[in-house]
Amino acid sequence: MTVKYQAILLIALLAVPLIHGEQDTEAITFAMVGDIMLGTDYPEPNLPPEDGSYLLEEAGKYLREADVAIGNLEGTITSEQECAKVVNEGFVYAFRTPPYLSGLLGKAGFDVLNTANNHSRDFGLSGTEETEMILASLGIQPTGRRGTAAILEVRKTTIAVIGFSPYEADNSLLEIDKAVAFVDSIDEVVDIIVVTFHGGAEGASNIHLSDSAETYLGEDRGDLRQFAHSVVDAGADIVFGHGPHVPRAMEVYSNRIIAYSLGNFCTWKGLKVSGVNGLAPLLWVEVSESGELVDLQVISFEQQTQHYPLLDSLDRAGKLMLELSRTDIGALHPMIEKAIHNK
Repeated sequence: MTVKYQAILLIALLAVPLIHGEQDTEAITFAMVGDIMLGTDYPEPNLPPEDGSYLLEEAGKYLREADVAIGNLEGTITSEQECAKVVNEGFVYAFRTPPYLSGLLGKAGFDVLNTANNHSRDFGLSGTEETEMILASLGIQPTGRRGTAAILEVRKTTIAVIGFSPYEADNSLLEIDKAVAFVDSIDEVVDIIVVTFHGGAEGASNIHLSDSAETYLGEDRGDLRQFAHSVVDAGADIVFGHGPHVPRAMEVYSNRIIAYSLGNFCTWKGLKVSGVNGLAPLLWVEVSESGELVDLQVISFEQQTQHYPLLDSLDRAGKLMLELSRTDIGALHPMIEKAIHNK
């Protein structure tokens, strides 16, 4: 392990308190979701009424129940005025969530939010830093900056959450050898590692997992299967992705769960939510204290009715992920077969 990584982990391990109280079961429970954007005031106000109090109301029941709840923050939480993008050129978007909405994330029960994605620097470094400060004030750890990991402790089990993306300022999913070395170094000092990544081509036409590197609008978005297998081989116990804005396949590899995309979860009128883009799975995973898979469920939400997650009695997100797992992965692990039934 390099001195740099040792220093990061030592500071985190000393600074982060226990995040949840005692529970009867020894299994560690995780609730994981995809993209979250609670509303944006840039370039024009597009914000939820009633201060968005209802946006995560149904989902919060599950997020708060988990020992560790993780999502992808698609955008910034900042008052920074200067946008780092030219949003009127092609498929270019920028998201700036006003800080007054940030409390919804803490109230919902999130413990870690990934900021390794193509929107975390929409308002430059100052916007990113303000976002991270606001999350910290809510007791939520960001993850994704190159060379860093979020570190938590649950009932004396130490957990690392590492965010990856194709972008230069983040832990890179394109540099697989470096990703493997980083995961391996962290595996020496923690009990469980969760890897979350923002990668893959976007949209309903890219719902299937590729067997090779994926590109979108000329940009390298990673060889996701090679990346996921490699970080599991290096010590990751849970791997889940987001970025395509649609759910994708799952597989159990070396008794570890990999979900290749959890799609959009709570994206208030900033992203398309019609059709499969509006299916919003919550992945519930239980692992042993050493990271072995104990149980797995997909709890289906949808954003088609409203632009925020509502429970879906038809289990459409779970059923879609089950079918994609059959077509894109092949033979299914028994846990995936039974994973779609609502918790």
